[in-house]
Amino acid sequence: MKKYKVTMPIILLIVLYASLACGDKNTETPDLPIVPEKTSLSIKADLDVQYQEMIGFGGALTWYSAGLVSSPKKEELYELIFEDLGMDILRLKNWYYPKAYPENKSPELMETEGDKAMWKANEEFYTVAKSRNPEVQVLMSSWGPPASLKNNNHLREGKLKKKDNRFIYAEFAQYWEDMLNHMTFTPDIISIQNEPGYINSGWTTCQWSPRETQEMAGYEEALEAIWEQIKDREDAPAILGPEAENQTAWENFTLVIKDKDYLDYFGWHPYSFDKQADVANVDSWFDQIGNQYNQRPNIMTEYSGLDWLKTARFVHRALTVANSSAYIYWELVWGAPGYTEYPMINIKSSGAYEVTGYYYLMKHFAKYVDKGYQRVGVSSNGSGLEVSAYLNPAADQVTYVVINPADEEFVCQMEVEGKTVQTIQAFQSLKGNYDNQLQASEESAKILVKARSTTTVVVGI
Repeated sequence: MKKYKVTMPIILLIVLYASLACGDKNTETPDLPIVPEKTSLSIKADLDVQYQEMIGFGGALTWYSAGLVSSPKKEELYELIFEDLGMDILRLKNWYYPKAYPENKSPELMETEGDKAMWKANEEFYTVAKSRNPEVQVLMSSWGPPASLKNNNHLREGKLKKKDNRFIYAEFAQYWEDMLNHMTFTPDIISIQNEPGYINSGWTTCQWSPRETQEMAGYEEALEAIWEQIKDREDAPAILGPEAENQTAWENFTLVIKDKDYLDYFGWHPYSFDKQADVANVDSWFDQIGNQYNQRPNIMTEYSGLDWLKTARFVHRALTVANSSAYIYWELVWGAPGYTEYPMINIKSSGAYEVTGYYYLMKHFAKYVDKGYQRVGVSSNGSGLEVSAYLNPAADQVTYVVINPADEEFVCQMEVEGKTVQTIQAFQSLKGNYDNQLQASEESAKILVKARSTTTVVVGI
């Protein structure tokens, strides 16, 4: 083999060239990921700007919830619903349909065994709710009068009956007195008719006119008759109305009762909202609810059916645009055969149950915002974050609910105008990954708000 003599200068040149080449490559670092800088924002509560006082958040135990009572895991379920969730308001359905009413007024003999079972279930739901949280409010809503008081003698469809050319408001009011007399508890709030402008052949409904017409009984007249009947009861419940089904019905029914002294709360359902539309489409109507009908607190008493993040944004608008004092999610517990994709908890016929993302979504609002909290002003630097803030009655804690609908994440500095943050806790959910506690430092009071997330932040001041 032929040998070559390599001189020292040549070696030095080779080493120098290699060093320079490597230096250029490391400077460009094409194989390393580029990490973008996160946008830093300030989220600041202003305690001097105050809006509605809160009643709180909750759900409904109505259709398909009997499986809760018979479930072998009901104690676990009751703990989830009435303790872990932080429920403040529970909506129940009136099942008082005695067979052959009014000759028979006893709930021991109902129109159907299903009615009787749910009547008994309501007693248990009330007792458990109040034992776990005495401050929880119970709303009892009615889907219609008994068949004997309707013009078609049927629970489904129909209207209030006429007798001797007059609508039987007095008999309807007596029915409510009888119901309250036969219950083992008194609800905190009653609603005399769920969705008064709507009828359906598939379940109990009753159609009303806002005011009496020749063909149809008036909701206004019925409401007044019931109030007159029960107002002197020692435990007379508060009255909510009209639980209208959509924007048009809300405007028609609320217009005639908005100034009634005996009406304690407005109730509404947003079923006119197109679920495929942008959530901002509700702002015009919600602004009307919050500003033109502000004589008394309003409660969104029934709605569900949106995807997970859209539901969070919808709740946010009910609170910040409609100024709702409470929000009741429709499908709290759902079970066979009524399975849907939107319940907070789904019960299977075997007794097994599934806690869904909607449960954790409502928990973001319910767990650290209770009755008596005050919604206060909050700003977030025009970031596109949807933020609401709530001050506790002792004025030493602020709860923020931060919704990030964007695909960008933010580092957020939590602040309170004129106050120092003493403690901080934060919990965050993304679709499919729920209720994660975040690391948060009291010194910096900063949290990472991930893309397309809902985050609850509780600061002590």
